[in-house]
Amino acid sequence: MPQTSSLPPLPRARTHPFDIPEQYALLRGEAPISRFVWPNGVEGWLVTTYDLIRTLLADNRLSIDRAGNMPPSLAIGRKPVMMPRSLVAMDPPEHTLWRRLILRDLTPGKARAMQPRIEQLTRHYLDRMREQGPPADLLAGLAFPVPSQIICDLLGVPAADHQFFQRQTQVRSAVDSTPDEVDEATVVLTDYLREIVAEKLRHPGDDVLSHLGQETVDGKPVSAEYVVGMGMLLLLAGHETTASTIGIGAANVMGDEDLIRRLQSPGGSEAVVEEILRMHSIIQYGVTRRATADVEAGGVTIRAGEWVTCLLASGNRDESVYRCPHAIDADQPRVPHLTFGYGVHQCVGMSLARVELNVVLRTLFTELPGLRPVEPLERMRFRDDMFVYGLHELPVTW
Repeated sequence: MPQTSSLPPLPRARTHPFDIPEQYALLRGEAPISRFVWPNGVEGWLVTTYDLIRTLLADNRLSIDRAGNMPPSLAIGRKPVMMPRSLVAMDPPEHTLWRRLILRDLTPGKARAMQPRIEQLTRHYLDRMREQGPPADLLAGLAFPVPSQIICDLLGVPAADHQFFQRQTQVRSAVDSTPDEVDEATVVLTDYLREIVAEKLRHPGDDVLSHLGQETVDGKPVSAEYVVGMGMLLLLAGHETTASTIGIGAANVMGDEDLIRRLQSPGGSEAVVEEILRMHSIIQYGVTRRATADVEAGGVTIRAGEWVTCLLASGNRDESVYRCPHAIDADQPRVPHLTFGYGVHQCVGMSLARVELNVVLRTLFTELPGLRPVEPLERMRFRDDMFVYGLHELPVTW
């Protein structure tokens, strides 16, 4: 059971699926760094303004390493899950070396080179949707399969296995999954990747896991367990966030003729996609760090050992930064959003995610411009019970 606390609970209530909790706006104006207790009973600081989020995520005194410490969480009763080490457990200088290795396969140029494959998969799944006829679930029919198969291509794992790891990922990200279910999904995924990595070390190919297995760090060969850890990170983070953004972005665009016209234009889709990313910050309760020393910020002192959660969704709606913070406005002055984080831990897969979102959404609304939901969005099930926000399903017709 969560511990008792005199602090207020984490704000979570939304008035509309596309809105963020109203209390975020009050906090931005009155207490941009303030203390709350999370559902699992762990206390921590909540950061809500754009500038303070960037400042703190750039501060190396805030560590991403959670080893031996229970962080704030939506899930009650969970114990820290033991996983092979990866970038999300490393601080500089260790993190710097490993990030450099991963980025060699995730540069903007390499992401663009994958565009023909993404287009091929998108048309394949759209053709299947049309053959089966409406209504169709856009998430199961398109939004999840395309990023899942792309991450298979990237890692060099069998494409036929994408539904397997998609199921395990959903178990791990669901708040109501039991500790035993999370442990089981983690073990199954880890064992699966160990077998894949062992084969890559014996017979390397042209993929991320093979490339990592042939690298050295500080003059020493990269261990198989480190390759497994990096593979786990990319597998877990590389498809669910993109798929959920495709789903909720499509739901937001449907019926808006101006946004659809912009998406249909190769030169116009980028601005719409960036606004979708800003509006729908899929990591809905942000990113968490732990102070390794006292940090002064926003008029408060964050003590060593205390948790800090940067609410990316709140920073992306900061009225002092964005002209139109609460709606998609492709014409507003471009200010870099926080959806991919900021600082040394900014998402390594952001270039690939952008290419996937542009291709899938542009192709979807070019081929099915009359796409519309089967029922009002307010009646659909949104992923309030998940660490990654979005829809559970999106029934559509055309």
